[in-house]
Amino acid sequence: MPFKSKAQARFMFAKHPQIAKEFAEATPSIKKLPEHKSTKESKMKHEAKHEAKKEHHKKEHHKKEHKAKNEDHKHMHHHHSEMKKHHEKEIRHHEKMMKHHSKKK
Repeated sequence: MPFKSKAQARFMFAKHPQIAKEFAEATPSIKKLPEHKSTKESKMKHEAKHEAKKEHHKKEHHKKEHKAKNEDHKHMHHHHSEMKKHHEKEIRHHEKMMKHHSKKK
């Protein structure tokens, strides 16, 4: 595999000299290599990571929003049930009072 940059060549010769020799043989001209790997390639990788993170956060936000809506729905359902019970209790009371008043007459 050829070197991609002079910085990579320096690192490999310092840390892995045997592998660096193999890379050097596969590299046409170390002098013509850029100082560092292409910034365009690095930028593309960085943007891809950024987009993946953004998508992850978007999904997490959607999950939280969905959970909150679900909790609101449960709360409203509970509130509706309580109101229905209260209303039925009032109707029974009203009917009881109507019977009571009709007996007096």
